[in-house]
Amino acid sequence: MSRMRNVLISFGVFWASLWVAWLLAQPFGKLNDRIVYGDGVLSALAMGVMSSMGRTLAAVLAGVLVTVVVASRRCELWALVVAALYVVAAPVRHHWGYPATAWDRLWQSVDLGFPAIACIAAAVVTARLRRKRANTTRMAQPGAAG
Repeated sequence: MSRMRNVLISFGVFWASLWVAWLLAQPFGKLNDRIVYGDGVLSALAMGVMSSMGRTLAAVLAGVLVTVVVASRRCELWALVVAALYVVAAPVRHHWGYPATAWDRLWQSVDLGFPAIACIAAAVVTARLRRKRANTTRMAQPGAAG
C-alpha cells in the first residue's frame, strides 16, 4: 500500500510541477529573447539549459517536494519517477522545416534532460540535509547515547 501511495504522490507532484513550469515559461522565456547562440558545443549546451530553465526550476521544486512528502527510508529514490516522467512525458516538442543538425539535436537533448538531472540532484541534496538534521537533532536530545 505504501508503494502505491508513493507512486501516486510522485505522479501528482509531476503533474503539479507541469503547471508550475507553465506559469514560469513566460518569465524565463524572456531571458532567451534576442540572444544569439554560437555554433559550438558549449553554445548548444547553454541554449539547452536556458530554454529549459522554467521546467528546471519546477523540476527542482518537484524533487524537493517528493523527498519531503514521500514516506520511505530512501525517499530520494522516488524522485527518479518524477525525473523519468520529465524525460518521457515532458511537453517539449520541436518541429523543423528542414532536417535537424547535430547541434540542434544536442540542444534538444540538453533541453529535455537537464530538468530531470536537476530534479534528481535536488532530491539527493534535500534527503542528505534532512538526514543530517535528523541525526543532529537526535544527538542533541537529552539522554541520547553518543
